[in-house]
Amino acid sequence: MGKFLRRLALSAITAALVGASMTGAFAEDLKKVTYAIATADLNVGYPFATLAKQLGYFKDEGLDVNIVPGQSSTATAQLLLTGRADVGVAQPDPIIPQRANANVPLVSFYAIGRRGTNVFVVRPDSPIQSVADFKGKKIGVPDLGSGGVNYLRSRLEGVGLSMKDVQLISTGYGTPGYEALQNGTVDVSGTFTGGVARQKNAGYKVRILPEPESEQNRYSYNLYATEDYIQKNPDVIKGIGRATAKATVFMKNNPEAAVRAFWAYAPDRAPKDPNDKAAMQRDLAILEAQLHDMAADQLPDDFAWGSQDAAVYGRIQDYLIKVGQIKKAIDPKLYFTNAFAEHYSDFDHRAIAKAAKAAN
Repeated sequence: MGKFLRRLALSAITAALVGASMTGAFAEDLKKVTYAIATADLNVGYPFATLAKQLGYFKDEGLDVNIVPGQSSTATAQLLLTGRADVGVAQPDPIIPQRANANVPLVSFYAIGRRGTNVFVVRPDSPIQSVADFKGKKIGVPDLGSGGVNYLRSRLEGVGLSMKDVQLISTGYGTPGYEALQNGTVDVSGTFTGGVARQKNAGYKVRILPEPESEQNRYSYNLYATEDYIQKNPDVIKGIGRATAKATVFMKNNPEAAVRAFWAYAPDRAPKDPNDKAAMQRDLAILEAQLHDMAADQLPDDFAWGSQDAAVYGRIQDYLIKVGQIKKAIDPKLYFTNAFAEHYSDFDHRAIAKAAKAAN
């Protein structure tokens, strides 16, 4: 495994045991939680979950968390509604209309992504310069149930076009989607910032189309649960949120250590040589894209991680109304809860930052 990974794994185990001894939460006492993430490929780009697990932060909260791929935001919502997952990460865009139109009991309890992540990419030699050039073009998205579809609809609406003006094609995640753009099956690929990093890592050259300024203050992926689960399991919500905040502080202070922690978490995704500089640069590019999406590259360690603002939801709701996804506006406060936000940052930020910087 390599000396660093063995040391990191040992420190994670030690931290978990110390936390358990302090709370009385040994293995048999841990509360099981199924945590779904809206992706088919659980890679290094989800450190807010995998890092929190690897470093023992969930165990410190008395939680035995099982992280599972939820495929897409829509699929993750179904896992939550049917009880097959307890908490889940999903984009707000596909869930907000369900809440507004049918009072679906899903509520965001933690904002992870604080910047818009959806982007459009084209081949470097493409004549397409902006969304205004999409008319008559084939637009690829990884999954028809992803939040990127609503984003496409809203961007088209902003330039006087509609979904009828384009051909929407589901290309799949990863290589199939990259190839679809490369070979001309699609003219434009709707993806996300971390996906662009993976695409470039795979050797594909792309050009990102300009993004609106509004994307710099927007919730892009959040932690969700049903109203009933939140009401009955407040300690789980507090614990998941605090562990997520700790992981955020750790990785913003030492991204490379966070990558190595992922390699320890998923050895099948680690390079044979733990000192492989090329492998580190590839995964570091993906993780740093996530740090950007989370705004962790600019916010201070003691920021109120996970906290949410009704005004941001109001703007998201406005654009969903414009593109016909929401029939009638509701109080934006119904989309989220800040009831536990003060607990998320109830830890020693300096200690976490110090531990991260020492993990060389």
